[in-house]
Amino acid sequence: MMPASRRRRVDCAAAPLARVYGDEMSYPTFDDLPFNKRPDLSPYLIHLTKNTKRKDDYSAYENLVNILQKGTIWGSGKAGFIRGGKEAACFMDVPFASLKYVLTPENMKADDPRYEPYGIIVGKASGYKRGLRPVLYLSDKEVRQLGIPKAEQWRVVRLEQRDSGWVSWVHEREWRCEGDFKLRSTVPAVIVRNLKYAKRLREQLADEPKKFKCVPDAILPASMICQGLLK
Repeated sequence: MMPASRRRRVDCAAAPLARVYGDEMSYPTFDDLPFNKRPDLSPYLIHLTKNTKRKDDYSAYENLVNILQKGTIWGSGKAGFIRGGKEAACFMDVPFASLKYVLTPENMKADDPRYEPYGIIVGKASGYKRGLRPVLYLSDKEVRQLGIPKAEQWRVVRLEQRDSGWVSWVHEREWRCEGDFKLRSTVPAVIVRNLKYAKRLREQLADEPKKFKCVPDAILPASMICQGLLK
């Protein structure tokens, strides 16, 4: 049998964030993790909306309001690059200050945007408890080698180097849950483009409170938290 002192050293090496007392291991709380100590990390996850004018003539703002009214972020399917025939709700693990470099003119083309400056913010710890997990960035070959069943491939985002170049979305730091993501009655915050839309949403929430299944604790204008959006 391995000596107790040796077991403690192995435990420490395997779990550097854990504290070992005798043979007892104590793991950090969420607040002990370095999300508030490093500018490249965040304790929050962000689901950004965009306009769906080609499909139903909804603007990004209207889609945000619809999410709050329904209390649900609907899962995307194949059209949202979700593998395996299932749907998944998607979030980004991006610090607020870095949103400026996500919400670029290239990503916000009016006729075919990837994102727009509207979205839902949830706590990372809360999201984890309700099924959100970091995606697996893998090549198609690795998916086959690991034997990931089709029913679990909604977790996978393709990461591949080919002679013609890279297939990579690692910069999104994506988290997903299977199917739809049900919001609680409140969320920490939502993001809107600017002060004009912050006022508009605040007035809608005040005038028609019964229409909203989810209410944000704060309304954050992207133009302020990003110190201006790129043009």
